[in-house]
Amino acid sequence: MSILLQCHRLSHAMGTKSLFENLELAINAGDRIGLVGHNGCGKSTLLAVLSNVLSPDEGDISRTTGLLLETVEQFIDPALMNLNLFEALRKKLPEEERDFSEYKAVVLLQQLGFVEAEFGHQVSELSGGQQNRLMFARAVINEPNLILFDEPTNHLDLKTLVIFEDFLKSLSAAYILISHDRQFLDAVTDRTLFLRDQRIYSFNQPFSDARNRLDEQDASAAATLRVEERKIRDLKASAKRLAIWGKVYDNEKIARKAKSMEKRVVKLEESKTFVTRGSGLKLDLEVRQSHANRMLQIENHVVHSPGNPPKSLFSIADMYIRPGDRVALLGHNGAGKTTLIRAMIDQYRNDPALGPVKFNPQCDIGYYDQELDMLDPERSIVETLMDNCSGSENQFKTALIKAGFPYLDMDKKVAVLSGGEKARLMFLIIRLNQPNFLILDEPTNHIDIQGKEELESQILEAQATVLITSHDRRFVDIIADRYLVIDHGRLEEISDPREFYDSERVIALDSPESESPHATLELETEEAVLGRIVELERLLQEDLARKPKFQKPDLQAGWRSEIAALNDQL
Repeated sequence: MSILLQCHRLSHAMGTKSLFENLELAINAGDRIGLVGHNGCGKSTLLAVLSNVLSPDEGDISRTTGLLLETVEQFIDPALMNLNLFEALRKKLPEEERDFSEYKAVVLLQQLGFVEAEFGHQVSELSGGQQNRLMFARAVINEPNLILFDEPTNHLDLKTLVIFEDFLKSLSAAYILISHDRQFLDAVTDRTLFLRDQRIYSFNQPFSDARNRLDEQDASAAATLRVEERKIRDLKASAKRLAIWGKVYDNEKIARKAKSMEKRVVKLEESKTFVTRGSGLKLDLEVRQSHANRMLQIENHVVHSPGNPPKSLFSIADMYIRPGDRVALLGHNGAGKTTLIRAMIDQYRNDPALGPVKFNPQCDIGYYDQELDMLDPERSIVETLMDNCSGSENQFKTALIKAGFPYLDMDKKVAVLSGGEKARLMFLIIRLNQPNFLILDEPTNHIDIQGKEELESQILEAQATVLITSHDRRFVDIIADRYLVIDHGRLEEISDPREFYDSERVIALDSPESESPHATLELETEEAVLGRIVELERLLQEDLARKPKFQKPDLQAGWRSEIAALNDQL
């Protein structure tokens, strides 16, 4: 297997914080790598070094001749904002290829879930998810042999996540992707790199299997270290005794023996087995129990969109949450999940006993807002706790230190915190207030895998009553025992979240043509026409291969009609 890129003794620091030291790493052709680590460990910095955006403090990188490396852009280039979607992608092609390679842009946009009616939309008018898909398309259209992805799944709805997942599985290029989505990593990677303790741990396995191996290594290292430290303690005690005896009895031989043992202790200390220090971050939740019959009840209610005039989003015939229920609220982006949650919070704050959303008088809510709007950017970390919790400044500082915030950072303003730090601050507020009902709107957006696992453990151990929204399928599967889905204008309960996941996968597969089955981009060259015919025939065969209830006869008719029209052009 050919090596595309190799790192030799790479070291890099940010200010006084060392991110990685003497790092050795080889990336091979065809590698599908997940890069994992806690927030702030240096993952994004490592990708910047690999892509030559940053120079390492020490070490060097060997790159194979002919390496074509692309990085998925973090933000849309402002120069693209006034272009339409198709032109923004076409512009990424080499200038000499643009006219005869247009079909590549057409096929790629369709594979990434765009309908042809959207090709003329201005980039500035695209949603965040659509802009993410465009950045993905721009990274892959020239068929690079290595692609670097920095958290490509952040803030994506399930439909777009499924599109990315299926596309990555079909990609021939090697890639490294940073992600905190465990199910996504398991689906699209076959090698995992853990960046921690300023070093890399590499396993030729997807995330979950690699994580088990890493845990086994950690347990073995900890056991070995305990044996080594016991041996060092025994040697130190023996050396001390011999030194005393040598002095008391004026015995030079015993004194030399004591010094020899002391030198051996020094060598053993220097060669002790390394055990991970961990991230230093900690996420804790404490909740109180409630003995109420029901925490929440909504009957015969229609949820409307904000704005004027409001628009009907979906209806609720009967929704209830009992103490101890762990409820996942599912639905595609724009279905109204966050709108419902905000309506609940508004009702709770204004009058919890009246109105369509009724809370039990015993209900005490801990609310996590996905936009983190509760946090005032101009307040310090300590002031934020004082604003939202009861207690003394010293108590708050102690709580912050236990949560992994250094003492010297106590006066930091919220504005300069990372997304992960803000999320942990929000959870600390919830813990200090000890509510009995958690409403968590996309709580996993800003936290790393360790944070997710801690949150899962805390919720389950506390037997918390919780309502969550999340695009993280693994998180939903572990936490929830009830599932509510917004679908076709109604809120309904389903028994298994896979019913929703499967429906979103079908929608994602059908979406390129579902909104505009007869829309046709002007294809001026014969090669473009042939490329379009090949793509339409593939879509037709894939749809015919599905179970009859999932097939789309109207789309099939549209595809056949377009194939016939394109054949006439030839």
